[in-house]
Amino acid sequence: MIGAIDVVIPARDEEESLGECIRAVLASRKALLHLDPTPLVRCRVVVVLDACVDNSIDVAESFGDAVTVLESTAGNVGQARGIGVRHALAGFDRPDEQWICTTDADTVVPAEWLIDHLSVAQSGAYVGLGRVEPRGDTLPPEALAAWHRAHDDEAVRHVYGANLGVRADAYLRAGGFPPIRVGEDEELVRAIEGLESHGGEPAGGRIATVNGVAVTSDRLDGRTSGGFAGFLRRLVD
Repeated sequence: MIGAIDVVIPARDEEESLGECIRAVLASRKALLHLDPTPLVRCRVVVVLDACVDNSIDVAESFGDAVTVLESTAGNVGQARGIGVRHALAGFDRPDEQWICTTDADTVVPAEWLIDHLSVAQSGAYVGLGRVEPRGDTLPPEALAAWHRAHDDEAVRHVYGANLGVRADAYLRAGGFPPIRVGEDEELVRAIEGLESHGGEPAGGRIATVNGVAVTSDRLDGRTSGGFAGFLRRLVD
């Protein structure tokens, strides 16, 4: 039984998009906590402001005690996610009953996002992989079409930190998010695949797909040299 679902949102100079992201996550939390009956002890939202030099802190703090705001000077998304998860793990001592979700500050999650993650978590999964698609407001049509050709095949696995869930005990046994600037989400999932589940079977069988699609920025100038924006930039180039 899952007793806690916590959300971690790293942000690097995202004052323009962070508010919309947090509002969507809080709306999803409200829907989750209105389940009848709710099995949850808690659902916390942790925002990690990573080496921000804009007004992201004002945006995050405008939500009051609805979110926990942390600051990091790392300038590294892997470290930022890890800082947020460590905070989320504190105060809940049953990691096999805790689910950690991550998204990105330029992403809007669907209203039933956390309900969908809860369903996967309750199934016994170690990891929940959710879909992400670019907003499409400014991306050239041919690049958007190329994106869908590359990512709409549900038989092909894609890992996105913007729509990812992981059970806390598996996260801890795998060593957490590695402190790298890009690809920390994929590395974590690979590490969990290398584990054995408590029943002895490979942990790779405990990776599930989460319903729903998170919509993220289609900007080409990302906060890292690779990542989602880098992939979109290659489609345009």
